[in-house]
Amino acid sequence: MRKYVLVAWVALVTLTIAGCGSYNASSSQKPKPSGLTKRVLLSNQQTGVVTVMDAQKDALSTKTFGVTAPTKIVTSKGTTGVMGSGSSTVTIIDNATEAVTFSPVFADTVNDITMSTDGKGLWVAERNNNAVQSVDTTSGTIFPITFHITNANHLVMSPNGTKLLVFPDPQAQVAPNTHTFYVFDTSSVSFITVTDPSLDQPISGVFGASDTQIFILNCAGECGTSTGGVPNPPSVVPVTLNGFTAALGTPIPVPGATAGLFNGSSLYVAGTPQGANALTGPGPACPLSRCGTLTVINTGSLTAGTPVPITDGLHQTMALVNNKVYIGAATCTVDPGTAANSVRGCLTIFNTGNSSTVFPEESSFRQNFDVTGLQPISGRNVIYIVQGGELDIFDTTTDAKTATQIDVIGKAVDAVLIDP
Repeated sequence: MRKYVLVAWVALVTLTIAGCGSYNASSSQKPKPSGLTKRVLLSNQQTGVVTVMDAQKDALSTKTFGVTAPTKIVTSKGTTGVMGSGSSTVTIIDNATEAVTFSPVFADTVNDITMSTDGKGLWVAERNNNAVQSVDTTSGTIFPITFHITNANHLVMSPNGTKLLVFPDPQAQVAPNTHTFYVFDTSSVSFITVTDPSLDQPISGVFGASDTQIFILNCAGECGTSTGGVPNPPSVVPVTLNGFTAALGTPIPVPGATAGLFNGSSLYVAGTPQGANALTGPGPACPLSRCGTLTVINTGSLTAGTPVPITDGLHQTMALVNNKVYIGAATCTVDPGTAANSVRGCLTIFNTGNSSTVFPEESSFRQNFDVTGLQPISGRNVIYIVQGGELDIFDTTTDAKTATQIDVIGKAVDAVLIDP
């Protein structure tokens, strides 16, 4: 294994945004203004509101928050952060009081957000400003330290909140971004730069069984890199962190890698093959040259299984519930459905038990089929799926929509469960 590390020590400061911290559960016991016990927050980019939903009865409430063009939502330990499309402002919501507490304004447009596991710190990536910044959600204070990360575009927080991964925009194509990602230590507020030739447009990462085990997704050819006009093959690179040292393992080739999900000893990796790397003969459910793939990697042996055909497009969101992996894509190829006025959209459901796939069909009258949000509802066999600006409610036992569906006026983008 090869070890590469460029340690970039930043001024050490004590921040309350560290991934470990206490949480006062008493606030969660206070009566909630909406009167709901199981709530989902739904962002509506077009109408500029985040709506509180009744996740027991699958219904919209009258409680809303005004947020400019809200898109991505993150939540932890009673605090929620909402990102606005093309905005430099992030909205912070107290889940217990159902009130907006702060709306900090950052130096530039926010491209991505993530939250510390204690809910006290919100991190933002500002691609155009080449920076990563953070805010104390308990006071709304933006910390003065700005971490300069060229084309910072995507953030991934570790399960225990001790590490934060930062990925440059893979479309930037400016060396050394094509071979680099960054690891923040949230307690010491310092970071390391990991650079290696085995990294080819690292777009995201998935943590394994601990905060020190990472699997880096190289989108390579899918993100535009090439050698002699032929797209480079994507791969997954295992990484082990030891203090401020990152040990990189041998890349595991896969047909496509832009999104991943870890469960047990399995890593599920989705992507869309490009050029010579495309699958052949996937069958009528996945047309030739328009086929995405799901690859299951055994993280013990570090071997990849046979790729499974899924929808194509840019895969960015995945969820696991009832032994089924839900894979959402954007800008997919929309194929005709089996019924009149129906199409196969951008959603794939993979059964981990028998390795079968389901491609749910939607009305052809929809103008968009991008899957932007996946939220399983705890204690129920239900998952909320945001696709094409609509909210679809699926039964996770039948892979079909439930009898209760909601007509969203506007453009829904994300849905997050804020109650257990």
